[in-house]
Amino acid sequence: MPSLLHIDSSPRPDSVTRRVTAEFAASWRAAHPDDAPYTYRDLAAAPVPHIDADQVAIMHRLESTGVRDLGVARDAAGTPEEKASWAVAWELIDEVLAADTVVLGVPMHNFSVPSTFKAWFDRLVIPPLVVDPGTGMGPLSGKKVVVITARGGAYGPGAPRHGFDFQEPHLRAAFGMVGFADDLTFLNSELTKSAHVPRLAGFKEMAAASLTAALDSARDLAGATGDRPGADR
Repeated sequence: MPSLLHIDSSPRPDSVTRRVTAEFAASWRAAHPDDAPYTYRDLAAAPVPHIDADQVAIMHRLESTGVRDLGVARDAAGTPEEKASWAVAWELIDEVLAADTVVLGVPMHNFSVPSTFKAWFDRLVIPPLVVDPGTGMGPLSGKKVVVITARGGAYGPGAPRHGFDFQEPHLRAAFGMVGFADDLTFLNSELTKSAHVPRLAGFKEMAAASLTAALDSARDLAGATGDRPGADR
């Protein structure tokens, strides 16, 4: 049965990313059976603890012994401290493994991603989830991943700050490690600061158009059925 994992990371309860991810989730749920599994995680309201020495120690052991089996990895913690840290990671891992569609709200913070989102992803990337270098496939390969971003300025091709976008390139590279780039779509709402920064007030219409396009695309993507390998916009 289709299943959706919905994650927000903006600290603002009325943020653009939350508005667009909510539109995606509502449209997805309307397009699927009432009992289709849906999981929501708010990384701002309940931050994931940053990766710690105990999880790093476990991952080093998995790497040094070449363990790629998820079942073996699940029981890899030794000390009580390692078990407590490893349990944090596996709660997140199980949510992702169970979903066939993942929608992520990721506002741009200082040209990159929020620390809350980075903490979530760092906990998730354990050696058995990294794609096999020989096949390019892994346990998370083939999932439909939609990233909803919001940028205070303009970072698209031709914009003065195009070269300062370390958000989308970073996520493309990081997601590629775990197979999240197989069916990856970015929906970017730009110029959001025009709503409250006087010098950007002249861009309010462009910001509104960007948001409208993101909302429309979110509804379209959420209602689409079937696998779309390589559908990267």
